Amino acid sequence: MAADRDLVNFSEDHELNYCLRSAGKRQTQANRDALVDLGKQVKQVSGKRVLTQDDVRGAIQNHGDLFE
Repeated sequence: MAADRDLVNFSEDHELNYCLRSAGKRQTQANRDALVDLGKQVKQVSGKRVLTQDDVRGAIQNHGDLFE
């Protein structure tokens, strides 16, 4: 299991902002909402209950058109 610091808590804006900032995306409410929705999709497809920073970073790169 990954360390707690490597996991993404989708209910914390500062964690979502960190993921967006790391991917070069704007830290807007619309982008955070899009990231939460994308996280739900990735969890469902991958069968994971929690996602790591790497999982989220890859999802943002693969679906960059969802973000401003």
